[in-house]
Amino acid sequence: MSSHHIVRENQEPALLIEDLFLIDEEDLGQLLEWSPTIVIENNMVDPLDARGYKFDIVFAQTQANQAQENLKVIPYIDNFLQSAIGYLIKHQYKAVNIITDQISLAHYQHYLDLINVVLLAKGVRYYFVTTGFTKWKTEGEQLKIDSQSEEITTEGLRKIGDDLYETVADGLFTLRFSKSKYILIGETIS
Repeated sequence: MSSHHIVRENQEPALLIEDLFLIDEEDLGQLLEWSPTIVIENNMVDPLDARGYKFDIVFAQTQANQAQENLKVIPYIDNFLQSAIGYLIKHQYKAVNIITDQISLAHYQHYLDLINVVLLAKGVRYYFVTTGFTKWKTEGEQLKIDSQSEEITTEGLRKIGDDLYETVADGLFTLRFSKSKYILIGETIS
């Protein structure tokens, strides 16, 4: 018996790579398993091409290196991340994984109602949640919660440092807050 997966256009999260060196090869391999649309800036062409990775869209401020076939080159002027996210939204992507060190609500808040954004850097996955967020975790797992001075209440977590929390037992934890629409959570990639 064989297993066939039908992947519809833009169904899987796109992968936006701002800095290839913020993720290890194994974690990158897991992101590439479903053949996402890979979006990069022109400065990532050579490092990715040297590793044998195929990419789909290159954003370039100057002439782009046409290293691969079927490559879409998109000119941009100001900010790569903003231009690339705007492009993905315009082309009806529902989600994007971004390898970046720009980890803050302020960089992405404008887009969060339009596309699901997950940030990846140095072994940590960051995602944006709304109030009432609940997730199952094992006891002792740590979470970074960037509440942006938002007063949050938690169930199933104890605070162990600045913006650092730990699960108190195996089971669900819940976050509630009222001032902001979103807050940012970081968890170790396992």
